[in-house]
Amino acid sequence: MSERTLLRRTRTLIGSDAAFLTPDGIDVDSTQNYEVVRRRVFFDDVHLVTLHHERGIAYLVLTGLFGAFFLGIAILIVAINTDAWPGALPFFVVGFLISLAFLIRAFMGRDVITVFGRRSKAVLRFGSFRSQRARDVYGQICAAVRRGQSAVRTWESPAPALPPDVPMPPVEGASES
Repeated sequence: MSERTLLRRTRTLIGSDAAFLTPDGIDVDSTQNYEVVRRRVFFDDVHLVTLHHERGIAYLVLTGLFGAFFLGIAILIVAINTDAWPGALPFFVVGFLISLAFLIRAFMGRDVITVFGRRSKAVLRFGSFRSQRARDVYGQICAAVRRGQSAVRTWESPAPALPPDVPMPPVEGASES
């Protein structure tokens, strides 16, 4: 078994992703419910590695709507009866926390590393406060890709040219006259 170094583990509502650096590529294990899918990008197949910043419009819309909904309920309860503010407090706290998550993502975003291979793609997402870790992992991946592709170039040599006195093979389907 080859050595695998954990690059990033991400948890979502429906599953989790774990990305590993191996000697010959990047492995991404995705788990949804009880199904595990492994994708691999080999270093000699890599065309592009990007580090970019995203905010995620779906995340912003959902957290904005839920935050406004809970804050609206809290304001409505207090507007109807000012003595009922203790009943509005849980709604205010939940709405405030969701709105805080919205503001953090809206202003800071998150870093994403994407490794594009010939046949596959690996995506590593980092939280808003993990920018330095994202840059470190990006540097590790780029260095590993350079090493992997330079190793491939050293053992791949072009085919030797034919001497001029060797006849070329006949073209199929052509009639000889």
